[in-house]
Amino acid sequence: MTITAGKNAAKATFEGRAALVTGGGSGIGLAIGRALARGGCRIALGGRRRDVVETAAADLRSLGMHAVAVAGDVSTPDGAREMVDEAARQPGSLDILVNCAGVYRAGPLFTEGDENEPDPVDLVVDVDLKGVLFATRAAIPHLRAGRRGASIVNISSSLTQSPLANCSVYTAAKAGVDALTRSLAAELAGDRIRVNAVLPGVVRTPIFETVMPPEEVAAFLDGFGEQVPLGRVGEPDDVARAVVFLCDPTNDWITGALLTVDGGLSLGTP
Repeated sequence: MTITAGKNAAKATFEGRAALVTGGGSGIGLAIGRALARGGCRIALGGRRRDVVETAAADLRSLGMHAVAVAGDVSTPDGAREMVDEAARQPGSLDILVNCAGVYRAGPLFTEGDENEPDPVDLVVDVDLKGVLFATRAAIPHLRAGRRGASIVNISSSLTQSPLANCSVYTAAKAGVDALTRSLAAELAGDRIRVNAVLPGVVRTPIFETVMPPEEVAAFLDGFGEQVPLGRVGEPDDVARAVVFLCDPTNDWITGALLTVDGGLSLGTP
């Protein structure tokens, strides 16, 4: 894996702060970690496979960024707690949590799993909704103990604004994330912990290789981009820039926001 610094570096607004990005080994999560690290944030990249997040963290360090890897399965309470506690231990604090770990499965609601994979309902809800709940619950004591002005950003989906057929389980899980975001924003406001969500549209990430043959992904995404009002599918950095904006401590009057980043796809125009 090779990571380049890119031309759209974030301003250095995160000096002295530490963040955990779940699902940080690739795709959107890695782009978010890189963008926050460019701004001076100390990053913990979290994921189920330690080798993947170790490689990603090493690549960030090769660019002069402060990054460590933490392993854990956020779909279980113990796994989420282990990941969060390890992330908070390494820099000695935790100021930002980005819940980006997720899976995607499409198909009619009556589609069931087989002996090789769990039921899609369990898989998607366990990771995409329960994972956010468990990681956030584990992180709240650390966020409360740190400096005031901590931030949680959840990665949801623009499908909750403009649903499509055959995505019902994924959309329902992400709609739960939206509701959780707004409820927690009210619950944690007294602690000055802001809670917001970014709702991406179709973004070019490795997740598509889990639901279709890898050799078909590029053509599918290029074709889908023609349906997006702004003329293309998203890139991970498009989402990362929105997350940086919401995490920025100077934007400390924003909480409970659901920020759609989808090129206008959810507008419903041709």
